[in-house]
Amino acid sequence: MYDHKSVIAAELAEDEQLLWSAQPKQGFLLHSSDLFLIPFSLLWGGFSIFWEYQVISGDAPLLMALFGLPFVFIGLYMIAGRFYYDAILRQKTFYGITDQRIIILSGIRTKQSRFIAIGEIENLQKFEDRDGSGSIILGFEEITSAYQSEMLFPGQRETTPRLKNLTNAGEPFTIIEKLRRGISPAD
Repeated sequence: MYDHKSVIAAELAEDEQLLWSAQPKQGFLLHSSDLFLIPFSLLWGGFSIFWEYQVISGDAPLLMALFGLPFVFIGLYMIAGRFYYDAILRQKTFYGITDQRIIILSGIRTKQSRFIAIGEIENLQKFEDRDGSGSIILGFEEITSAYQSEMLFPGQRETTPRLKNLTNAGEPFTIIEKLRRGISPAD
């Protein structure tokens, strides 16, 4: 486990003050979109594996066997690989809120940095569970983007920046809201 404060502190400008930092929840997570994605992935993966088995055992041309391989790999990723990828990505994701901007660092092989100035946030949404955990979306998004953000493929990036899978979504939301209104978060 990394020290999120020191990782975010390395990104700060001289005149910036870190107000909050965290990492997303760690380990295996299920999302609401999995109610659809798990059955779909089992159907996709099951059919593609069945197809590939039939092609290989039926002496079909090599081209047919090669044609089915990408579908098998996509199916295996959707069934199991996406959970592993999501856990590794969350392990290497860091969030920070300063008095000037929001910092989102992520990436498995290469570091991806997103910086959102507080004044550039046009819309702020909080999705909070009963236990206080949740996500904060920093902008407008279509409903399809919300579901797609729960199953990213390697190398894919979210279109709308977000602080997701937080253990306590209320605290950073309040800080951002106060900064947007020009109120000191200490008040």
